[in-house]
Amino acid sequence: MFKDKHILVSRREFLRDSAWAAAAAAFATALQERLEAQQKKPATPQTKPAAQKPQQSAPQPARNLPPVNIGFIGTGTQGQTLLQRLVRIPGVRVVAVCDIYPPHLSRGLRMAGPQAKGYEDYRQLLERKDIDAVIIATPLSLHAPMTIDALQAGKHVFCEKTMAYSVEDARRMVQVSRETGKHLQIGHQRHYSPIYAHAREMMTEQEVIGKLVHVRAWWHRNNSWRRPVPDKKFEELLNWRLYRKYSQGLMAELASHQIDVVNWFTGATPVSVMGMGGIDYWKDGREVWDNVEVIYEYPDGVKVVYTSILSNQYDGYAEQFMGDKGTLLLTNEKDGFLFKEPTAEELGWEAHAKKTTGKGGSTGLVLDVTATKKKGTGAVIGGQKMAAGYELKDAYVLELESFVNDVVRNGQKPLCDAEVGFKTAVAVLMANKAIEEGTKVTFTPDMFQV
Repeated sequence: MFKDKHILVSRREFLRDSAWAAAAAAFATALQERLEAQQKKPATPQTKPAAQKPQQSAPQPARNLPPVNIGFIGTGTQGQTLLQRLVRIPGVRVVAVCDIYPPHLSRGLRMAGPQAKGYEDYRQLLERKDIDAVIIATPLSLHAPMTIDALQAGKHVFCEKTMAYSVEDARRMVQVSRETGKHLQIGHQRHYSPIYAHAREMMTEQEVIGKLVHVRAWWHRNNSWRRPVPDKKFEELLNWRLYRKYSQGLMAELASHQIDVVNWFTGATPVSVMGMGGIDYWKDGREVWDNVEVIYEYPDGVKVVYTSILSNQYDGYAEQFMGDKGTLLLTNEKDGFLFKEPTAEELGWEAHAKKTTGKGGSTGLVLDVTATKKKGTGAVIGGQKMAAGYELKDAYVLELESFVNDVVRNGQKPLCDAEVGFKTAVAVLMANKAIEEGTKVTFTPDMFQV
């Protein structure tokens, strides 16, 4: 089902064959005519109808801070999640918004503010010389062509996870980032989360769980993953995650976040993977599995068991790192706990920690990045102690702030750069291959190299 045959398309092929043009047939013809006319005259942005009023005004640039002009491509559900946070960052001006679905485009323009111009063709947005960077939150199958075009247009790029539909596409994205000298940040926001950075430091620097022996991670929901579609001709456009030609399913959309964390915490990539999946509950015409069960092996015999299901939400989502001295449990992207083994020695900060009750009545220590900071164990993100107030921000805000200030303003390498995103993409895409073929896939070092 997830054969790795997706390849980059040319601009002409994208316009001619894009499934989105078919899904959005109501306005595809007009779009094509406008694009052909583009060769004869400069592209003209679609301005916002006069009757529309901004939902909120974008913040003014901070004093003495030059503005960063952002072009935003893809204003669906995830795009709006990012956009509503982006416009609140001091010094950010979202000057262009692109989406081929009119309601999403209108919504994005209202969120961006009155200075934003709207586009249905992302290439017209990229032609603007005043745009410093681009954020891409489109369906997975469009990540590679749009990112590559943006990099080649001289823009720094923030692209949502998973990096690309295929390993070949992801590898080419890394190559183009290197060739152009433009940074590419991938949207695995846990790299910017204080609780994750704190937990990783405790695991790798303080060795609070001892020797890592096993990892469990899961993301369980009880919903169809299907979005309501007012007009059925937009079914694939809005529910692209359910169709093979656009989506790599649960492994790409959910597991990628958590396998990225495993790579990050272990400082390694998997040795092998096997698994199974099926369309066993939501028999509604979808083409991607509604459940996956995967086992990775990492160096030193560490096994990682991963599950994602859409028919029971009891466990929520979490990552659990088990060592011979204790277990680190990270839940809901915001809470962390340490459960010590009975034979583990007392920790220096243990008496100051809040307590919680775990399975079987066990006592756990609550990871508090503000309280334990006094004991020298505060969150370190990107090699730096976080400034006051960071714990009040969610990881989406922190990753966007880092992209704007560290990457675009100061030219720093992203914490989750193209190489990091590539390794995660290889891990999850090969898991789909193992499930599809019913085989154990063995990774070789060259598979993670560009």
